[in-house]
Amino acid sequence: MHRALLKQSLDRLAAEYGTRYLDTDPVGIVHRYSSPPDIEVAGLVVSALGYGGAAQIRRGACEALDRAETSPAVFAANAGLEEALARFQGFKHRWTDGADMALLFLAAGEMIREYGSIGALVKALDDPAEETVTDVLARFAAWIRVRCDALAARAGIPLRVPFPVPSPADGSACKRPAMYFRWMVRGPDGVDFGLWRFISPSRLVVPVDRHMARMAALLGLTDRRAGDWRTALDITRALRELDPDDPLRYDFALVRPGILRSCTSSSTGDRGSCALGGVCREAACG
Repeated sequence: MHRALLKQSLDRLAAEYGTRYLDTDPVGIVHRYSSPPDIEVAGLVVSALGYGGAAQIRRGACEALDRAETSPAVFAANAGLEEALARFQGFKHRWTDGADMALLFLAAGEMIREYGSIGALVKALDDPAEETVTDVLARFAAWIRVRCDALAARAGIPLRVPFPVPSPADGSACKRPAMYFRWMVRGPDGVDFGLWRFISPSRLVVPVDRHMARMAALLGLTDRRAGDWRTALDITRALRELDPDDPLRYDFALVRPGILRSCTSSSTGDRGSCALGGVCREAACG
Protein backbone atom coordinates (compact mmCIF):
# COMPACT_ATOMS: atom_id res chain seq x y z
CA MET A 1 0.00 0.00 0.00
CA HIS A 2 2.83 2.41 0.81
CA ARG A 3 4.49 1.78 -2.56
CA ALA A 4 1.22 2.43 -4.41
CA LEU A 5 0.63 5.63 -2.45
CA LEU A 6 4.22 6.76 -3.01
CA LYS A 7 3.94 6.19 -6.76
CA GLN A 8 0.62 8.04 -6.86
CA SER A 9 2.17 10.96 -4.96
CA LEU A 10 5.25 11.09 -7.18
CA ASP A 11 3.07 10.97 -10.28
CA ARG A 12 1.23 14.04 -8.97
CA LEU A 13 4.53 15.78 -8.23
CA ALA A 14 5.84 15.03 -11.72
CA ALA A 15 2.68 16.48 -13.22
CA GLU A 16 3.03 19.59 -11.06
CA TYR A 17 6.67 20.29 -11.94
CA GLY A 18 7.01 20.00 -15.70
CA THR A 19 8.53 21.94 -18.54
CA ARG A 20 7.32 25.32 -17.27
CA TYR A 21 10.04 24.99 -14.59
CA LEU A 22 12.90 24.58 -17.07
CA ASP A 23 14.27 27.99 -16.21
CA THR A 24 14.87 26.82 -12.62
CA ASP A 25 17.19 24.01 -13.72
CA PRO A 26 20.57 23.86 -15.52
CA VAL A 27 19.02 21.73 -18.27
CA GLY A 28 17.03 24.79 -19.31
CA ILE A 29 20.25 26.36 -20.56
CA VAL A 30 20.92 23.37 -22.81
CA HIS A 31 17.52 23.96 -24.40
CA ARG A 32 18.98 27.07 -26.01
CA TYR A 33 20.34 24.70 -28.67
CA SER A 34 18.53 22.59 -31.25
CA SER A 35 21.22 20.56 -33.04
CA PRO A 36 22.31 17.26 -31.42
CA PRO A 37 26.05 18.13 -31.50
CA ASP A 38 25.44 21.44 -29.72
CA ILE A 39 23.08 19.80 -27.21
CA GLU A 40 25.70 17.17 -26.39
CA VAL A 41 28.55 19.64 -25.92
CA ALA A 42 26.42 22.19 -24.08
CA GLY A 43 25.05 19.44 -21.84
CA LEU A 44 28.57 18.27 -20.99
CA VAL A 45 29.67 21.79 -20.12
CA VAL A 46 26.56 22.74 -18.14
CA SER A 47 26.54 19.49 -16.17
CA ALA A 48 30.25 19.87 -15.37
CA LEU A 49 29.40 23.19 -13.71
CA GLY A 50 26.38 21.76 -11.90
CA TYR A 51 27.52 22.38 -8.34
CA GLY A 52 26.68 25.29 -6.05
CA GLY A 53 23.45 27.27 -5.93
CA ALA A 54 21.03 27.07 -8.86
CA ALA A 55 21.47 30.75 -9.80
CA GLN A 56 25.25 30.46 -9.57
CA ILE A 57 25.25 27.37 -11.78
CA ARG A 58 23.18 29.11 -14.41
CA ARG A 59 25.44 32.18 -14.43
CA GLY A 60 28.58 30.10 -14.79
CA ALA A 61 27.11 27.85 -17.47
CA CYS A 62 25.78 30.78 -19.50
CA GLU A 63 29.15 32.53 -19.36
CA ALA A 64 31.02 29.40 -20.45
CA LEU A 65 28.70 28.80 -23.38
CA ASP A 66 28.67 32.47 -24.38
CA ARG A 67 32.44 32.33 -24.69
CA ALA A 68 32.01 29.49 -27.20
CA GLU A 69 29.78 31.82 -29.25
CA THR A 70 26.91 30.47 -31.35
CA SER A 71 27.87 26.79 -31.59
CA PRO A 72 29.66 25.02 -28.72
CA ALA A 73 30.17 21.95 -30.93
CA VAL A 74 31.81 23.93 -33.75
CA PHE A 75 34.04 25.72 -31.27
CA ALA A 76 35.02 22.45 -29.55
CA ALA A 77 35.80 20.67 -32.80
CA ASN A 78 37.89 23.49 -34.30
CA ALA A 79 39.58 25.36 -31.44
CA GLY A 80 43.29 24.93 -30.87
CA LEU A 81 44.91 24.67 -27.47
CA GLU A 82 46.14 28.26 -27.31
CA GLU A 83 42.86 29.65 -28.66
CA ALA A 84 40.79 27.74 -26.11
CA LEU A 85 42.98 28.77 -23.19
CA ALA A 86 42.80 32.39 -24.31
CA ARG A 87 39.02 32.21 -24.84
CA PHE A 88 38.40 31.06 -21.27
CA GLN A 89 41.03 33.16 -19.54
CA GLY A 90 39.53 34.72 -16.42
CA PHE A 91 36.58 32.31 -16.27
CA LYS A 92 35.76 31.15 -12.74
CA HIS A 93 32.98 29.02 -11.28
CA ARG A 94 33.88 28.20 -7.70
CA TRP A 95 36.89 25.87 -8.08
CA THR A 96 36.49 25.41 -11.86
CA ASP A 97 38.68 27.89 -13.74
CA GLY A 98 39.26 28.88 -17.34
CA ALA A 99 41.88 26.21 -17.97
CA ASP A 100 39.45 23.52 -16.77
CA MET A 101 36.80 24.77 -19.18
CA ALA A 102 39.23 25.02 -22.08
CA LEU A 103 40.42 21.45 -21.53
CA LEU A 104 36.85 20.15 -21.30
CA PHE A 105 35.88 21.82 -24.59
CA LEU A 106 39.03 20.48 -26.25
CA ALA A 107 38.29 16.96 -24.98
CA ALA A 108 34.78 17.25 -26.43
CA GLY A 109 36.37 18.34 -29.70
CA GLU A 110 38.54 15.21 -29.73
CA MET A 111 35.42 13.08 -29.22
CA ILE A 112 33.76 14.75 -32.21
CA ARG A 113 36.79 14.40 -34.47
CA GLU A 114 37.59 10.80 -33.50
CA TYR A 115 34.08 9.35 -33.12
CA GLY A 116 31.76 11.81 -34.84
CA SER A 117 29.94 12.80 -31.64
CA ILE A 118 30.06 12.51 -27.87
CA GLY A 119 27.27 9.96 -28.03
CA ALA A 120 29.24 7.79 -30.45
CA LEU A 121 32.11 7.67 -27.97
CA VAL A 122 29.76 6.74 -25.12
CA LYS A 123 28.25 3.99 -27.28
CA ALA A 124 31.72 2.61 -27.98
CA LEU A 125 32.49 2.60 -24.25
CA ASP A 126 29.17 1.08 -23.20
CA ASP A 127 28.19 -2.52 -22.56
CA PRO A 128 24.38 -2.83 -22.82
CA ALA A 129 24.51 -5.99 -20.68
CA GLU A 130 25.59 -3.99 -17.64
CA GLU A 131 22.73 -3.41 -15.19
CA THR A 132 23.43 0.29 -14.68
CA VAL A 133 25.52 3.02 -16.28
CA THR A 134 28.07 2.81 -13.44
CA ASP A 135 30.88 1.35 -15.50
CA VAL A 136 30.30 3.37 -18.68
CA LEU A 137 30.31 6.54 -16.56
CA ALA A 138 33.66 5.48 -15.12
CA ARG A 139 35.08 4.69 -18.56
CA PHE A 140 33.78 8.00 -19.93
CA ALA A 141 35.38 9.95 -17.08
CA ALA A 142 38.67 8.04 -17.53
CA TRP A 143 38.69 8.80 -21.29
CA ILE A 144 38.23 12.51 -20.61
CA ARG A 145 40.89 12.57 -17.91
CA VAL A 146 43.48 10.92 -20.13
CA ARG A 147 42.86 13.42 -22.93
CA CYS A 148 42.82 16.40 -20.59
CA ASP A 149 45.99 15.23 -18.87
CA ALA A 150 47.76 15.11 -22.24
CA LEU A 151 46.44 18.55 -23.22
CA ALA A 152 47.44 20.02 -19.86
CA ALA A 153 50.97 18.60 -20.26
CA ARG A 154 51.25 20.20 -23.70
CA ALA A 155 50.17 23.54 -22.26
CA GLY A 156 52.47 23.20 -19.25
CA ILE A 157 49.63 23.56 -16.75
CA PRO A 158 48.61 21.16 -13.95
CA LEU A 159 45.48 19.05 -14.31
CA ARG A 160 43.71 20.07 -11.15
CA VAL A 161 41.68 17.78 -8.91
CA PRO A 162 38.74 17.60 -8.60
CA PHE A 163 38.22 17.84 -12.36
CA PRO A 164 34.78 18.76 -13.72
CA VAL A 165 33.94 15.15 -14.69
CA PRO A 166 34.04 12.89 -11.60
CA SER A 167 33.90 9.09 -11.75
CA PRO A 168 31.92 6.46 -9.81
CA ALA A 169 35.28 4.75 -9.38
CA ASP A 170 36.18 7.57 -6.99
CA GLY A 171 33.20 6.69 -4.78
CA SER A 172 31.43 10.05 -4.91
CA ALA A 173 27.77 10.43 -5.86
CA CYS A 174 28.86 11.74 -9.29
CA LYS A 175 25.77 13.90 -9.54
CA ARG A 176 27.05 15.88 -12.51
CA PRO A 177 27.79 13.06 -15.00
CA ALA A 178 24.72 11.14 -13.81
CA MET A 179 22.68 14.26 -14.57
CA TYR A 180 24.30 14.59 -18.01
CA PHE A 181 23.48 10.98 -18.88
CA ARG A 182 19.87 11.54 -17.77
CA TRP A 183 19.55 14.54 -20.07
CA MET A 184 20.96 12.64 -23.06
CA VAL A 185 19.21 9.28 -22.49
CA ARG A 186 15.68 10.04 -21.26
CA GLY A 187 12.97 11.51 -23.40
CA PRO A 188 12.50 13.48 -25.47
CA ASP A 189 9.88 14.82 -23.09
CA GLY A 190 10.45 18.57 -23.06
CA VAL A 191 12.97 18.30 -20.22
CA ASP A 192 15.38 15.55 -21.29
CA PHE A 193 16.54 15.14 -24.90
CA GLY A 194 16.54 11.40 -25.66
CA LEU A 195 19.55 11.57 -27.99
CA TRP A 196 21.26 8.38 -26.79
CA ARG A 197 18.75 5.70 -27.67
CA PHE A 198 21.38 2.97 -27.29
CA ILE A 199 21.14 3.25 -23.48
CA SER A 200 17.94 2.13 -21.80
CA PRO A 201 16.56 4.67 -19.29
CA SER A 202 16.17 1.74 -16.89
CA ARG A 203 19.98 1.69 -16.49
CA LEU A 204 20.33 5.31 -15.41
CA VAL A 205 21.40 6.20 -11.87
CA VAL A 206 19.78 9.12 -10.08
CA PRO A 207 21.87 12.30 -9.66
CA VAL A 208 22.21 12.85 -5.91
CA ASP A 209 22.75 16.33 -4.47
CA ARG A 210 21.57 17.75 -1.15
CA HIS A 211 18.04 18.25 -2.49
CA MET A 212 17.68 14.69 -3.74
CA ALA A 213 19.33 13.28 -0.59
CA ARG A 214 16.85 15.12 1.63
CA MET A 215 13.80 14.16 -0.40
CA ALA A 216 14.93 10.53 -0.59
CA ALA A 217 15.25 10.46 3.20
CA LEU A 218 11.84 12.09 3.71
CA LEU A 219 10.17 9.59 1.40
CA GLY A 220 12.00 6.52 2.70
CA LEU A 221 13.79 5.86 -0.58
CA THR A 222 17.02 5.22 1.33
CA ASP A 223 18.25 4.99 4.89
CA ARG A 224 21.82 5.78 3.90
CA ARG A 225 23.30 9.07 5.08
CA ALA A 226 26.46 9.24 2.97
CA GLY A 227 26.35 11.28 -0.22
CA ASP A 228 28.12 8.64 -2.30
CA TRP A 229 27.59 6.38 -5.29
CA ARG A 230 26.17 3.58 -3.12
CA THR A 231 23.48 5.97 -1.94
CA ALA A 232 22.72 6.95 -5.54
CA LEU A 233 22.32 3.27 -6.43
CA ASP A 234 20.13 2.70 -3.36
CA ILE A 235 17.76 5.55 -4.26
CA THR A 236 17.68 4.37 -7.86
CA ARG A 237 16.70 0.84 -6.78
CA ALA A 238 13.79 2.31 -4.82
CA LEU A 239 12.66 4.41 -7.78
CA ARG A 240 13.00 1.39 -10.07
CA GLU A 241 10.42 -0.41 -7.94
CA LEU A 242 7.99 2.39 -8.85
CA ASP A 243 8.92 2.52 -12.53
CA PRO A 244 11.24 -0.30 -13.71
CA ASP A 245 11.57 1.09 -17.24
CA ASP A 246 12.19 4.74 -16.37
CA PRO A 247 13.15 5.22 -12.70
CA LEU A 248 14.52 8.74 -13.25
CA ARG A 249 11.30 10.18 -14.59
CA TYR A 250 10.70 11.57 -11.10
CA ASP A 251 14.14 13.16 -10.73
CA PHE A 252 13.40 16.61 -12.18
CA ALA A 253 10.26 16.99 -10.05
CA LEU A 254 11.75 15.60 -6.84
CA VAL A 255 14.40 18.30 -6.57
CA ARG A 256 12.10 21.23 -7.49
CA PRO A 257 10.65 21.77 -3.97
CA GLY A 258 14.15 22.13 -2.49
CA ILE A 259 15.47 24.33 -5.29
CA LEU A 260 12.38 26.54 -5.16
CA ARG A 261 12.53 26.51 -1.35
CA SER A 262 8.93 25.36 -1.04
CA CYS A 263 10.11 22.35 0.94
CA THR A 264 13.15 22.85 3.16
CA SER A 265 14.10 21.94 6.71
CA SER A 266 12.68 25.29 7.84
CA SER A 267 9.43 25.07 5.84
CA THR A 268 6.12 25.23 7.64
CA GLY A 269 2.64 24.72 6.38
CA ASP A 270 -0.16 22.28 5.73
CA ARG A 271 1.08 18.85 4.65
CA GLY A 272 -2.10 18.39 2.69
CA SER A 273 -1.11 21.19 0.33
CA CYS A 274 1.91 19.22 -0.87
CA ALA A 275 1.72 16.43 -3.43
CA LEU A 276 3.95 14.38 -1.13
CA GLY A 277 2.20 15.26 2.12
CA GLY A 278 0.68 11.83 2.53
CA VAL A 279 4.02 9.99 2.25
CA CYS A 280 6.49 12.49 3.71
CA ARG A 281 8.16 11.58 7.00
CA GLU A 282 8.14 15.18 8.26
CA ALA A 283 5.23 17.52 8.88
CA ALA A 284 7.47 20.33 7.56
CA CYS A 285 7.09 19.01 4.02
CA GLY A 286 4.97 21.44 2.08
